[in-house]
Amino acid sequence: MQLEKLAEGIKKKFDQGRIVFWHDPEQSFVDDLPELTNVLESGIDNLSVVNLAEVSVFGTKKRMELDEPTQKFLLYSPEAAPAVTNDWLFDIRKYSPEFYADQSSILITELGLQRMSLRSHISQRKEFFASKKRTSDLQKRLVGDEDELQFDLRMMAVLTKAEGNSFESILFSLFAHYAEVVVAPEVQEESADSTDQRLPMLKQLARFELDVPLFELLNKHYGYESDKPSIKEFVLRLFCTEFYTQLQAAESEKSWLKHNVLKTPAGRATANALMSSWRDSKKHSSSYEVIAHELQRMLELPRQLERYEPTALLECETFEGIEQALIRGLVRVLLTEGERLERVEFEAVLSRRLMAHWPQSKPEYSSIYQALRYGELLLHLRHTHNDGFHYDSAKAMYRAYEQDLYQFDQAYRLFNEYAHHVQSKGADILRALDDEVERIYSNWYLAQSAMAWDGLLEKEQLLSHWKITGINNQYDFYQNEVRERLTNTQIKRMFVIVSDALRYEIADELATAINDEKRFKAALNSQLGVLPSYTQLGMASLLPRQAGGTGIAYEERAGSAVVTVDGMSAQGLDNRGKILERVNGMAVSFKELMSWTNQQGRDAVRDAEIVYIYHDTIDAIGDKAATEERTFQACRDAIGELKDLVGRVINRLNASRVVITADHGFLFRQQSLEEHEKTSLDIKKPEGAREAKKRFIVGEGLPVADATWTGLLKNTVGGTSETQFMLPKGMQRFHFVGGAKFVHGGVALQEICVPVLEVRELDKKQAEKHERKPVDVMVVAAQQLKLVNNIDSIRFIQADAVSERLSARQLNIFIRDPDGNVVSAIETVNFDGTGSKVEERTKNVMIKLKGSNFDRTKTYTLVLQNDDAAKTEYNTYAVRIDLAIQDDFF
Repeated sequence: MQLEKLAEGIKKKFDQGRIVFWHDPEQSFVDDLPELTNVLESGIDNLSVVNLAEVSVFGTKKRMELDEPTQKFLLYSPEAAPAVTNDWLFDIRKYSPEFYADQSSILITELGLQRMSLRSHISQRKEFFASKKRTSDLQKRLVGDEDELQFDLRMMAVLTKAEGNSFESILFSLFAHYAEVVVAPEVQEESADSTDQRLPMLKQLARFELDVPLFELLNKHYGYESDKPSIKEFVLRLFCTEFYTQLQAAESEKSWLKHNVLKTPAGRATANALMSSWRDSKKHSSSYEVIAHELQRMLELPRQLERYEPTALLECETFEGIEQALIRGLVRVLLTEGERLERVEFEAVLSRRLMAHWPQSKPEYSSIYQALRYGELLLHLRHTHNDGFHYDSAKAMYRAYEQDLYQFDQAYRLFNEYAHHVQSKGADILRALDDEVERIYSNWYLAQSAMAWDGLLEKEQLLSHWKITGINNQYDFYQNEVRERLTNTQIKRMFVIVSDALRYEIADELATAINDEKRFKAALNSQLGVLPSYTQLGMASLLPRQAGGTGIAYEERAGSAVVTVDGMSAQGLDNRGKILERVNGMAVSFKELMSWTNQQGRDAVRDAEIVYIYHDTIDAIGDKAATEERTFQACRDAIGELKDLVGRVINRLNASRVVITADHGFLFRQQSLEEHEKTSLDIKKPEGAREAKKRFIVGEGLPVADATWTGLLKNTVGGTSETQFMLPKGMQRFHFVGGAKFVHGGVALQEICVPVLEVRELDKKQAEKHERKPVDVMVVAAQQLKLVNNIDSIRFIQADAVSERLSARQLNIFIRDPDGNVVSAIETVNFDGTGSKVEERTKNVMIKLKGSNFDRTKTYTLVLQNDDAAKTEYNTYAVRIDLAIQDDFF
């Protein structure tokens, strides 16, 4: 051994004390001592090297304690340390470090370890230190006061390339490595032993005699025992244990799992916590999923799951097959009369599952649950209006559509939007519900509501005087919604966003999205759309008209019919801009405005009193046969674009008031009409027709037919035009050429209930009042909390229902010990209850403790942490852990 290395080790010992003992009973360094003394004394100030074999021990003691009390001494002895009864230096030895010159001792010194008791332990693993890289990697992980078990853990961490030093980190690395073996086809059918033998990491652990401590730790922490322990078997037991404990079924119904369930309560709880952490790990969740799929295949899980009701699987997250079985069960429950869950209960199920691993990992499951939410809403609405639609007047039914009936259209749209995400991936798990939703919406709701509405129109002869008391007409939009605000308020400039085919129910969702913003307030109303309800006429009706002018009319220009306002063409952006110029206004497209810089925008609107912004996302997609399939995606895009547009207009163009409206709504059904559903009206395009589409014909000298509505333009758009129109009654079309799913132009409520959405900016105080606050959550406990089982439940109450003013609160819930360590699984819970009753907003959260070494005399902390970027603590509760003495599982 080089003297420099030996000297370096001795020098480190003087960091621990002034006097260092060195016993060399093998007398390996007697001859080297003079040279070593020179090296040491030149490198250490005030050092005396004393060979105890050549001096008086008592005299040396006097010298160290009385004569030279600040001098450093290295006391070398070529003999073993004497017995205590013969040791004159025993009292000094008690407070002084001892130097060892064997390889293990040198390593201890180099590694900065404090416990010389590790010498024999390190000696047994000396092959590990043959590699400088392994030794260096180990040194980086050491803190200095490790005992034998902790030292083994650090070596395991090095060999498995674990992220941290914890046993959990080591297991995650082993699992990731094992997942690579699981996916290899040639390995899948191998036994547990041969699988482990193929794991290079496990071979490395065995090579350095760390495999035995590994399985001893698995036994200590998880209660894992086996005649032939293996990672493969342990992983199987982990998955089976979690599934078993989460499954809410009778013991006899899950006995098929028992053989592979860990035996001790503490082991099962710790295993559940490990599984939860594994799934939540961004780095290791992929290995979790690989292994889960392999074990699902091995356990023949789909067949086993057939015996369980959805409620039994509610808390289970272990396998992806559980998610699929649960969804199939929920679909069956929805479609079976007498089995449907209460609405609050069904919503609680969705809330729980949306927070589970597989919907978080695979968006298609999240889409399925959202589709189930809106499918259930449509079924509920159908049940609510079981007797059809009966109203005393057209006004009553119109108001009912504003307040309630629009939800049929909204639920149908959202169901299909989310279902499409799944079906586009080839899945048909929602097929039965999809068929029922289509039957209810297309065959019942559209037909029944149209019949009721047509009956009221006929009864009140509304097409001859197209007005409903208390509801503004669309052709008065400019006067009522623009000029009125500019005249009676301090608003200097009005911004109007006209979104082509923005249906009322879509505007309702947009209003909710805008109201979620702290600084904006949106209020939704409606207006009675013009007839026919199509783009050119609807756009014209939104523009300003001159007093005494000709109003809205059809004119022949260049061989085609053009809609005019006071004689000026209203067709296209430029022509609408010219009409607006008469009232100091301007027109701009959505795309152009969004391309402006801040300064360009301010310069463009500086001199304008009125700015109309034209947005065309829904109609551009829906009104074309080639793209009408994407109508509902276009609706989603439109909501996002309009929300962004409102923000840009208010933030960059200094708008304080914005009104969003549309030219018309639309009818849409997801499935194509079957041949037997196409009612032929047997009406050819009349000679006097100027324009003929699927839902309207405009012209002069039009015929009268029982299956159609006929009227004069002057009665539905104002003005003096004698031009006529024909509209098919109900949901019928004049022809089915081109697209047949997306139509408009008729008199259905979905087409003529046109939204008027006012958005205004709030000042600081108003914004604070308007901002949605998360609901409050509290523990249900009369006195101090107490946990008596490794897996125990704590009951929580959500103080108020989620509403326009209160938003859901998502919490991470866990137990922390007095030293600040997390000693349980972290449970993420979404408190989003909407029920009016307290019991409908109550949730039991299962707490899974790690291990069993809890002190009943200490106070632990239940932590409620906001699950957001800041991870702030929302609340904490003192909790006692007094685990009852529990027998093994069997």
